[in-house]
Amino acid sequence: MQKILIGLLILCFTTVAMAQKRKLPATLSNWDGNEYAPKLTADGRTIIYMSDYTDSGDPEIFMSSATGTSWERGMPIQIPNKDMIPFGSYNLSYEGDQLIYSSRKGPNIGGYDILFQQKKGSNWAPAINHGKPLNSPLHEMDPTLSADGKTLYFSRCETLDPVDGNCKLFSAEYLGDVYWKEPQEIQIDLASSSFVNPVILPDNKTIYFAALNSNGNYDFYMSRKENDSWSKAVPMDFLNTSAHDRYIGVTALGDVAYIHEKGERGYDLYMVKVPEEFQPAKVYYLEGTVTNLPAKALVKATDLESGEELARLILGSDEKTFGIYLPENHQVDFYIETKEQGFGYYSEFLNLDSMQSSKKVVKDITLPTLQRGELFPISIRFKDYTSDFAIGAEEELARLITLMKQNRGFEFKMEIYQQSITESEQYADSLPEIRYDTVLVDYNQIDTLATETSIQSEVDSTALEEKPTTEIVSIYHNDLTQKRADAIKAYLLDKGVPEDMFSVSGMGESRELDYSDIEEAKNSKVVFRLE
Repeated sequence: MQKILIGLLILCFTTVAMAQKRKLPATLSNWDGNEYAPKLTADGRTIIYMSDYTDSGDPEIFMSSATGTSWERGMPIQIPNKDMIPFGSYNLSYEGDQLIYSSRKGPNIGGYDILFQQKKGSNWAPAINHGKPLNSPLHEMDPTLSADGKTLYFSRCETLDPVDGNCKLFSAEYLGDVYWKEPQEIQIDLASSSFVNPVILPDNKTIYFAALNSNGNYDFYMSRKENDSWSKAVPMDFLNTSAHDRYIGVTALGDVAYIHEKGERGYDLYMVKVPEEFQPAKVYYLEGTVTNLPAKALVKATDLESGEELARLILGSDEKTFGIYLPENHQVDFYIETKEQGFGYYSEFLNLDSMQSSKKVVKDITLPTLQRGELFPISIRFKDYTSDFAIGAEEELARLITLMKQNRGFEFKMEIYQQSITESEQYADSLPEIRYDTVLVDYNQIDTLATETSIQSEVDSTALEEKPTTEIVSIYHNDLTQKRADAIKAYLLDKGVPEDMFSVSGMGESRELDYSDIEEAKNSKVVFRLE
């Protein structure tokens, strides 16, 4: 069956015109073999593909990882029943911790079902068939999991005939464990008798797929989700050729596609630049490593306005690195917390409202270890020039309250600082606070006295007697640290936190502290010490 499918699906490619492409290195595109159908993890560091560079000459699924700027030599994946996986009908989860593919229950038994295998270290756990309603009496093929792990996209085919399979695209929402909602057909505005190989990009709005054209070959298309429907399909002509164009892999940023193409001696793997009009909506890709992960930890990102959960995953102590994909036009509450005693949480506000382009950020994250005398930042932000809480502050305060309840043996001494304090006798919106000061005024040095005072001086030279006098002046400034401290104290007391568990003080200006970009922009930093 495998060789028949290869013969039917992998026809001769012509050169991909109008596209910037580059052949992948010899560690993947082997001179003595053929490589096809690449699929990648979001970070682009793990690739799986088909290769017939095997002892038997039959194609198998290979895997390779990138180290630095080089790819390791691809090696066959050691999983049971791998010879029953149809050509190209496999994928990796965005994190790379799950292998998802189609397979029969046994040789010549039943239709193809979607199976899941979890990675355990360097090995793979037994495959799991999630059963109905995800799988049906028809053939479930070409699975791909969304970046947030909540939706599976796949094709459902009446037959395995690659030209007349009458395949349709479906999506199913994950309910947890092995349970899925009833799959729903994806209605695409395109005249074709067969749709295969859906690839959902990390914005959850852009889908690539292949559809049968009038010449009996497959071409690549793109569609975007608009509310609850999908836009008219657009051909991806920068990839399409006169032969079958069916298998494509992409990474999280969606700016590069991976394909196979026939060269002088066989099929090789290529990476192709994706034109901007075919790229997904802008995404913020955060790759983090929790350097001191004690045990399990929750990684979560939430839209602060809608409450929508954008990303959620559990880290184990053996897997400290993670990647999350956050679409543009969100204000994000991102945090990592653990239930282990003696550890605090990490939190960060991410404003993705004005992204100019997709962005990848790699950072090491250290969970604070709770020790007396140590200084810990708190991500409490205020509205500009006020002591009112900004969006996300109450979520952060809720985490702080939980931490205080879990560590009742400490007193939490909170301090509010500003990086700079400005004063002026002239009012400005950025100087909302006012204090009054008494200054000495020497009238002999002032040449703009009131007219009547000048006249009086001419008549009676003893009226001023050249003595300085005092005057009350208004000083406008932006020192909000104490008012903001009072706001935090009032909030904690209102939530029932005992007053003897904490103190909050406005500390004025400090340029010595380490301010994050957001703290610097907001000119405010909140920290706490444990006593």
